[in-house]
Amino acid sequence: MMQYSNLSRSTLNFNKDWKFLLGDTMGAEMRHTPDDEWECVYLPHTPQIEPLHIDLHYQGFCWYRKRFLADETWKGKKIFIEFEAAMHEAHVWMNGESKLVHKGGYLPFMIDISEDIEFGAENVIAIRLDNRNNGSIPPGKPLESLDFSYFGGLYRNVKLHIMEKLHVTDAVYAGKQAGGGIFVKYSNVSKASATLEVQTHVLNDHDQVKDVKVVSTILDKQGTIVGTTESMMESVQAGEDITFTQMIALTDPQLWHPDHPYLYTLLTEIIDGESRKVDELRTRIGIRTISFTKANGFMINGERLVIRGTNRHQQYPYIGNAASNNAQYRDAVKLKEGGFNFVRLGHYPQSPAFLDACDELGLMTVEPVPGWQYCALGEFQEIAKQNIRDMIRRDRNHPCMIMWEVSLNETYNKRGGATDEFFHECHLIAHEEYPGDQMNTSGDTIGRENPAYVNFDVPYTIWEDSTMSRPLEDVLPDKAGFDREYGDYEFGGHESTSRVPRGAGEKKLLLQAWNYQWSLNRNRSNRWSLGDASWVGIDHNRGCYPWVAECGALDTFRLPKYVYYFFQSQRKPDVIHEQIDSGPMAFIANEWTERVSPAKIVVYSNCDEVELFVNGKSVGLQKPDQGPDTEYGERITGYEVDYWLTDEEQHKWKEGTMESRTDAGSLMVSTYDGGNCRNLDRAPFTFEGVVYEPGELKAIGRIAGVDKAEFNVRTPLEPERLSIRIDKSGRELVADGSDFVFAYAEIQDANGTVVVSANHEVTFEVEGPAVIVGENPIQAEAGIATVLLKSRSIPGKVNVTCHARGLKSATHKLTITS
Repeated sequence: MMQYSNLSRSTLNFNKDWKFLLGDTMGAEMRHTPDDEWECVYLPHTPQIEPLHIDLHYQGFCWYRKRFLADETWKGKKIFIEFEAAMHEAHVWMNGESKLVHKGGYLPFMIDISEDIEFGAENVIAIRLDNRNNGSIPPGKPLESLDFSYFGGLYRNVKLHIMEKLHVTDAVYAGKQAGGGIFVKYSNVSKASATLEVQTHVLNDHDQVKDVKVVSTILDKQGTIVGTTESMMESVQAGEDITFTQMIALTDPQLWHPDHPYLYTLLTEIIDGESRKVDELRTRIGIRTISFTKANGFMINGERLVIRGTNRHQQYPYIGNAASNNAQYRDAVKLKEGGFNFVRLGHYPQSPAFLDACDELGLMTVEPVPGWQYCALGEFQEIAKQNIRDMIRRDRNHPCMIMWEVSLNETYNKRGGATDEFFHECHLIAHEEYPGDQMNTSGDTIGRENPAYVNFDVPYTIWEDSTMSRPLEDVLPDKAGFDREYGDYEFGGHESTSRVPRGAGEKKLLLQAWNYQWSLNRNRSNRWSLGDASWVGIDHNRGCYPWVAECGALDTFRLPKYVYYFFQSQRKPDVIHEQIDSGPMAFIANEWTERVSPAKIVVYSNCDEVELFVNGKSVGLQKPDQGPDTEYGERITGYEVDYWLTDEEQHKWKEGTMESRTDAGSLMVSTYDGGNCRNLDRAPFTFEGVVYEPGELKAIGRIAGVDKAEFNVRTPLEPERLSIRIDKSGRELVADGSDFVFAYAEIQDANGTVVVSANHEVTFEVEGPAVIVGENPIQAEAGIATVLLKSRSIPGKVNVTCHARGLKSATHKLTITS
């Protein structure tokens, strides 16, 4: 490969050493405004640490300022500051000069500071944020009646880009339909070969004509060149741009698939007429083709695959949405390990780092345009349409992205502006931005007057409350559909029996798991179903209610409930992923505590058979359940959601007290009767009449007669000690001032068994470059107390110690890496 002298670009992490002020003040945009008294913070950052259970988080103004010196080597180059997101109206100044007003809290924006920057002097970037209710900015709906929380601040990364004046553009900043930046598409994909179409947009920002060519190279995981092409040299006039389109043919490609998510690197080199490499970018890509049809369902690389998904909100306890790249990865790991192959990014574009993790781990995604039950005419709709363009431009090269949701979640036709014409236009905009058969729009069918005219490529199924089913064929007989949410609403709205805290006890945790099993089994009976996404993967805060929505498979601290293991049992036992929990599994959904009558024991496993033992003695060997499908049974629910109400009417019931929430967890249903499982990939194992004996309950899962998985539950003794474990989920805690992990203090007995009945108040202490964020001390739930442990900006050794009255204390040592 020919070598060129390298000028190229550099990208600097711009997250450190910002000054922050909560509230508003005069003159903060000016260069010489003193900010010594402001708080020094690191990004991602949230304006205010919030309580664990919060509905009305901070709304108002806040300011960020950063001082920096420009390196002399930057002279004559293009310099950009990129904000991955800011919530949600941003006014940006550079050295006191207004640069931009950006409206929208979920997508990136950039400013060109090439002409504003001064050398040999201190430069100041200032940004004023306003996250108050604003009907012109998606999601538009007031926080008080919004079923999620958007929090605030510079809650994603900020980067500084330095590049030559002859460079590859940023796709969002360039603003070109189906263009800008780098755009990779695939055709003729098979195990034998694949064709890559690489589109590269180059801008000449010099004041004279420049000759330019593009060298595009495909590298495998080992960095070996597997394909390359070089364009002809082209002349580009001053201030003009050019798009190069190149074709690269690969033989025997490794295809991207959720079971084997292989990633290549596209190396893009821009060469000028003097044989200098003036720009270089690396883009991770995955080679795959997809299709959605009623006849064949969802197909990836020509093979049918049932989508097994969940929904995710991007928030965390106390810090809202201000999560590090590592935290995003850790969430993706937990969802992948939980048996999911798909995540719906409800209800907005999420962090690029989360999508990167989905690419790596094999989690397919659908990306929704920001919105929820709102579609005002005017500026709101114009911003929503631009959001569709920007999210596609940002994320079109991610192999994980298989659908683009353009319908503003649950914005039905009785909402002002929510017309078929508007959503049909949204569908067309998406296809303008991503031409060809690999663009698949998705969205709500319910609430559309003429869903065939709206013409989403993947329509979401309708909900029929009287039958607790999700029909589609009577409305769109020729289309396959997707169940975007299931398992929560149908069991009671705000008081759903699927909304269960982790400490609710065995009975209610089993009921929650039964709800999801019952619905999933019914979903899979529909021949038009492409798959589904449970609501929801992880518990989350919401503006319309003061209590965390507890319908997650994981609680807000990312600790699993029984239903997590039900979903995990649906994963394929023969698929092994590097560095994450995968393959055969077994889990006993039982606390094995004293009971007067023989117990029903539910085991989730993806094995062929399970044998159950009590204190070493076999009490049964079973194949998966195969009982009949039945109706759910009597539903007794509390508050029912009526999505046709106005925002004000929908919020009237809320009186501001958590104490008034009803306990609707006691439904008269017969859970785990061995039925409602015939459409599942892997049914549970239900053992009846197991006589209780204190001691050990053990399940062994076997495949073809060979032991493959084992799970043990022991009767807890009296609580005796604490033990700390740190959740790293594949990423070490990094000294960047914003990374964090969860520290779990388990209350154990003398045998090391977690005492699920223990609810001690636990106090944490930290020595070293880390800090506890949120409640401390904190009361244990189901025997575990959790805090959020956040790194400081320097690496080092950290000691975490916890204490509780009457228990032996514990200390855990960890290292924060640079």
